[in-house]
Amino acid sequence: MDLNCGAGLLHRLTSYVPDREWDVAVGDPRIRHDLVPNDPATVPSPMKGYPDDRPVLALPRDLPDPGIPATAVLAGVPAPARPLDAAQLGRVLFLGAGVVRTADRQGRRILYRASGSAGARFPLELYASTRGVAGVPDGVHWYDAARHALVQVAPAAAGDVTTLVVTGVPWRTGWRYAERGWRHLYWDAGTLLSQLSAAAATAGLSPRLRSLFPDATVRDLVGADGVHEYPLALLSLGDGEPAIEPTGPAVAGVLPPVELPLCTAAQRAGERDEVGAPWPEAPTLPDFPPSDPLDEVVRRRGSQRRMDRTGTLPRHLLEWPLTAALRGVAVPHWVAVHGVDDVPPGLYRWPDLTTPLRAGNLRDELLRICLDQSLAADAAYVVIAATRLSTLDDRSYRDAQLAAGLVEGRLHLAAYALGAGASGMTFVDSEVPALLSEPADLATLLFTCVGVPAYRSRAGGAPGAPVVVRPVVPRLGSS
Repeated sequence: MDLNCGAGLLHRLTSYVPDREWDVAVGDPRIRHDLVPNDPATVPSPMKGYPDDRPVLALPRDLPDPGIPATAVLAGVPAPARPLDAAQLGRVLFLGAGVVRTADRQGRRILYRASGSAGARFPLELYASTRGVAGVPDGVHWYDAARHALVQVAPAAAGDVTTLVVTGVPWRTGWRYAERGWRHLYWDAGTLLSQLSAAAATAGLSPRLRSLFPDATVRDLVGADGVHEYPLALLSLGDGEPAIEPTGPAVAGVLPPVELPLCTAAQRAGERDEVGAPWPEAPTLPDFPPSDPLDEVVRRRGSQRRMDRTGTLPRHLLEWPLTAALRGVAVPHWVAVHGVDDVPPGLYRWPDLTTPLRAGNLRDELLRICLDQSLAADAAYVVIAATRLSTLDDRSYRDAQLAAGLVEGRLHLAAYALGAGASGMTFVDSEVPALLSEPADLATLLFTCVGVPAYRSRAGGAPGAPVVVRPVVPRLGSS
């Protein structure tokens, strides 16, 4: 990977180092210095807007729960096929991107989605290019998560199977994290896709994830301009050619006209013009622990903000969630163990939990590397995704970030299914290679903290009826 252009340049210029605060941009003219992070005057809308004359289809709010245990779908156990109709499509969309909770923060209404997001920025949009869905006209539809409705934005696309399109809005996360937020688009897309895929799989809809696709074609399909919004991934519901070839123009919708040129350049550097094969299906795990149904676990899931440092997790709540989360994912992972029964504290290269790379208490070191955010020290264990930059190009860098987010999302589901809590975490890039005893060109992707919850979140609401909550403030420093 070339660190002087494209995604490599973005990675280098947005990497955190110890001698610069996380919200202070590096002194480089390719970074925008005229935008003030967290400025209330420039906060972007949490959702796109469309003209009132667009056709709107209200989706059924009574969701057809198949009752499949969350752990069964994470293990890859096949589920009976159910018809793909408006209610089932609405269920899949809701369990990924639906508004399940709301809160007021500094005079702004926060719409918490079913899947997690770094800093609660929720920078993604979701579209359904439908083919043969009972009760839904063939067409390209934007998912209005607040109304639990489909807004038709373009005529039906050519292709065989209904395909969900995940796009990213860089300014929505860049408002807080500047250009580094481009990474968060792919982290969040991975967590969203973990839940979309799980919801589709429990209905026997054979979800097929693609991260290689013709970017320009998919942009045209959904009306994204490639600057303020761009496609990140496709999820087809069934085998066959994804329905992504436009047959007419799409309505663009309204987004804030703020560009982060470094992000635009990184995205364009990875653009391709071909449809790739779906990510390969992974073998089914031989067993899985009992759990509540996926739909119930998704509504219970939240991004844990505080954990109980005095509590420990049993060994199987490390081994099984990580085994399930990494099914079919080749990105290397490490585990920093703080409080897991029968696993001595230390750093391990997954899947080896017998021989630590470093033995002993790493809580203070993880706290420092994670910008003094207490979850890194209070968790029972911290999962670290990282890979060598020398193995990546501009497109596979995207895939690596997406895969790390997918693993995080699955870890969330597994943790909440089995009584633990989880949260993603950022980090000081320059400190991680030494922690892992890896070369300096290591690209750290994502940290996920899993531990004993210090509180229980209120379960999320149904479509159109989100639960009102008060945000929990994370702790900083040692508990």
